[in-house]
Amino acid sequence: MYKETQKFTQWWLWVILIVITVRPILEGNIKDLYIFIMFTLMFFIYIIKLTVIVNDIGISYRFFPIHFKPYSIKFNEIKSAKAVKYNPILDYGGWGIRYRFKTKAYNIKGNKGVRIYLKNGKNILFGSQKHKEFAKIINQNLLQSNE
Repeated sequence: MYKETQKFTQWWLWVILIVITVRPILEGNIKDLYIFIMFTLMFFIYIIKLTVIVNDIGISYRFFPIHFKPYSIKFNEIKSAKAVKYNPILDYGGWGIRYRFKTKAYNIKGNKGVRIYLKNGKNILFGSQKHKEFAKIINQNLLQSNE
């Protein structure tokens, strides 16, 4: 079994959010609505987390609070998995849940992940801080399920 949970912990992201929130407050030309929106945004980013679990049935994932319940991919739907390096901005336009032609990405930080190639021709990228271990466990389970 494999489990990984990621959150937005990048220091530079929080510096940017704090600066664009606090600077107008210190300058004194700020509306209450702006403060409310910025603190709501920071809270939302703080609670976001991506959880991916690999068990003997398949992969379960949840991008909280966007997904209210976990989604799953069964091993019999997967063709292969590969540990990859990618550029979140150039390849997917940033972080979060991203869509491209026949590809979906769930990424929170870093530039490493696991690309899951599905039998229906689509693929899903999960950002991962332990991408080699994640891909290895999926591929081991795929071999066992094909025996």
